[in-house]
Amino acid sequence: MAKKNWTGKVLAAFLFDGDKTPLGMPGDEGAALVKVAAEEKFTGQPKKTALLRSAAGAQKLILAGLGKRKELEPDRVRTAAAKAVKRAEEIGAESVGLLIPDKKQAGLEPGRFAAAVVEGAILGSYRFDKYRTLKPDDPKPVAELVLLAANNRPASATLKKAVGGAVALAEAVCFTRDLVNEPSSPKPPEKLAEIASGLARKGRIAVKVLHRDDLEKLGMGGILRVGAGSHQPPCLVHLTYTPAGKSKKTVVLIGKGITFDSGGISIKPSQGMEYMKDDMAGAASVLGLFRWLGTVDLPVTVHGFAPLAENMPGGGAQKPGDVIRHYNGKTAEVISTDAEGRHLLADCLAYGSTLKPDVMIDVATLTGACVVALGEEISALLGTDQKAIDKLMSLGKAEGEFFWQLPLTERYRSQLDSKIADVKHIGKPGVAGTITAGLFLKEFVADGVPWVHIDIAGPSFTKEGWEYTPAGGTGVPVRTLAALLRSL
Repeated sequence: MAKKNWTGKVLAAFLFDGDKTPLGMPGDEGAALVKVAAEEKFTGQPKKTALLRSAAGAQKLILAGLGKRKELEPDRVRTAAAKAVKRAEEIGAESVGLLIPDKKQAGLEPGRFAAAVVEGAILGSYRFDKYRTLKPDDPKPVAELVLLAANNRPASATLKKAVGGAVALAEAVCFTRDLVNEPSSPKPPEKLAEIASGLARKGRIAVKVLHRDDLEKLGMGGILRVGAGSHQPPCLVHLTYTPAGKSKKTVVLIGKGITFDSGGISIKPSQGMEYMKDDMAGAASVLGLFRWLGTVDLPVTVHGFAPLAENMPGGGAQKPGDVIRHYNGKTAEVISTDAEGRHLLADCLAYGSTLKPDVMIDVATLTGACVVALGEEISALLGTDQKAIDKLMSLGKAEGEFFWQLPLTERYRSQLDSKIADVKHIGKPGVAGTITAGLFLKEFVADGVPWVHIDIAGPSFTKEGWEYTPAGGTGVPVRTLAALLRSL
């Protein structure tokens, strides 16, 4: 909408640190507002906001800081938009107009700026409160977000497309967050498979669910044995995205889907076990990505696998010392039943390899060692496709999702040697756990298949919240994977 046609009461604009006027508000009025904000120690610092009244007094103005102009990147815009909308919630605003500057003012194309604003506003407004009784004084989400063109021109087709794409992607991330935040009991494997089936789109996305009998016929011992201790049966969801035209690439995506991880016979300590509802965040990311794929047309064939199981210490559970035979016939000795996710991935990596993909990527909350190494906001990358690893790191930075490569060194492969099976599933206790997990997974990737493993044990779930990510499931790495698919 053109700014001149808007009659709302709360306007949000953006300010570079040190600029004399907000973006899209040149002239004496903008300069006067910035001067007033400076008296409140706000000069456009990143992650900061100021609440003012316009000179006419009829509107409230929220200024959101972008930091130094030379440091501008889309993630600064996402953060600023999220902070502005959060400030609007605090004052009870039902509608907010977000001022979109032109390229000359901001240094970014209006479509790119607007997309970042939309993503930040939607992702920052997310909440999971379906089980809470809301209190009268709880802030209510802003009901309406209106993008306002500072140049007062009608929105171009390019800008509309960028905004529509940003909405679809943000909604896919919120869908992923919902799946992760949902308690474990309402989302057993078959329920998640039912949700996945709802993502089917005629002629574009097909969904097939493989149940216990199907898995036995295929020889997927990893999924079957991990799920054997629960009365909730395991299953495997296979989603396939087929482009409308000719396919230029084939991509396989695999997401670990442990709907609850008790540790099995090697049971976890009780403290913090409530967070093990998030051990299916990899599978949730794959489902979220396919929700987004249902809104786009990409010349890429995408296979998504979500192996789903509960890891429980029931009477039929796998035991330390057991040997599991995986889809490709390779056997693995079980040392700890709390290192279960890699068995699910192993079956799918072996099966995915038969599809001859141009790249195969698995996503998993796999190792606590990854959190020790990289903290709570950075995912680890390991694999055989250096080009894809480099691209994920670059795209992730632009999306505000951060990755770091760890070495997949063969020097540690001997730690997985077993006397009774082809391979042990873990290496030395407390030593290079993320790397040896990657080496185990590599055993199930066929020769010549480009492969990347993403360990999201840290950033899949946050207890404190980030700039535009409230506490809980984060949706990492859906936006980066979407960017990767677009880049292909």
